Amino acid sequence: MIREAKLVGFAILLAALFACAHAVGSHLGPLSTTHSQVSYPGMGGGGMGGMNMGQPASQGPASQGPAPAARLRGAR
Repeated sequence: MIREAKLVGFAILLAALFACAHAVGSHLGPLSTTHSQVSYPGMGGGGMGGMNMGQPASQGPASQGPAPAARLRGAR
């Protein structure tokens, strides 16, 4: 009997939480990230910023060789 009362109380609390969240959400209106202005250090003139890992601008990702293969521990 007490377990059922706890379950009903939890369901009522959960319904009240969702009702309050819905009321607050309808008051605030739709939220989006389209107007957020995020800037990162090193993003001076736009473009790739600090993503070139120290390579000169003349060497792009296409001029790099294949990635080195990973070695398993204990393998010789």
